[in-house]
Amino acid sequence: MIFFFYGPNTFAARRKLQEMQKAYIKKTGSDFGLERIDGAAISINELSAALQAAPFLATSRLVIVEGLGANKAAGDKLAKMLEQVPETTVAVFYETEVDQRTSYFKTMSKQPRSVKFDKLNAPQLAAWIKRETEKLGGAIDRPAINLLLEIVGDDQWRLEQEINKLVNYSPSITRQNVELLVTRSETQSIFALVDAISAGNIQNALVIFRGLIAERTNEIYILTMVTWQLRNLLLAKTAGSVTPLELAKRAGLSPYVAGKALAKQREFSEQTLEAAFLAAIETDYAIKSGQGKPEQLVESLIYRVAAGEVNKA
Repeated sequence: MIFFFYGPNTFAARRKLQEMQKAYIKKTGSDFGLERIDGAAISINELSAALQAAPFLATSRLVIVEGLGANKAAGDKLAKMLEQVPETTVAVFYETEVDQRTSYFKTMSKQPRSVKFDKLNAPQLAAWIKRETEKLGGAIDRPAINLLLEIVGDDQWRLEQEINKLVNYSPSITRQNVELLVTRSETQSIFALVDAISAGNIQNALVIFRGLIAERTNEIYILTMVTWQLRNLLLAKTAGSVTPLELAKRAGLSPYVAGKALAKQREFSEQTLEAAFLAAIETDYAIKSGQGKPEQLVESLIYRVAAGEVNKA
């Protein structure tokens, strides 16, 4: 039995691998037949031997091979090798990133048990947060879910940690608890900055910006992230009638980020977004050409965009 797991959602893929290992150990009563292989480093002969080996001190084997896509010698001989895997062995091949043009991917993706793990979109993440909370014996309301997603984004690794922390603090998770216990990351602070700029909230935008500067966040990084967010909004505005998944594929975004951009772009005109994006590009040029101090130029951009002055001729 051959499985092939791949895709950008490393959290979901890793959890599936853990579930398979736990189920195997529970069924067999030991881990004698469990083998993990570094696919990038193993030779083809060693891999073939490992896949064809008979169970020892166990009735079956579970072989997990990671990163074989980076092993250039694997592609041409893999199809024949898979045909020789005995019925007593379950082989799982896992790739965090894989070149879909390679013979390796073409061979593995044809397997009946080939699964792509995609990033979750906003509704899927909300439902997942609710399920994870309930598994831990807790409950979470919608405002708390929305704020948790606003602060953490689609990072399921961190979301899992935050949910555990919140449930341990109080089984009933509220927005107030999230505000108290969940700290914004640097990236999420910049997301909040763009939201404040977009809403025309000059005071809040400047407070967030000065807070980032006080934490020694690089001004160029802030500008780059602000520009990236404005780009996403502009792409969403000009994409027409598309789903988050369609926009994600076109723009190289996660479905979660694409969904947020599609929801947020409705608040602005295309002219406003174009002007803001161009102003950000001009600020980047002004910094690189030495026309002023980076902190002052980025702060001026934030003020002008939030105040709507970039639309003025």
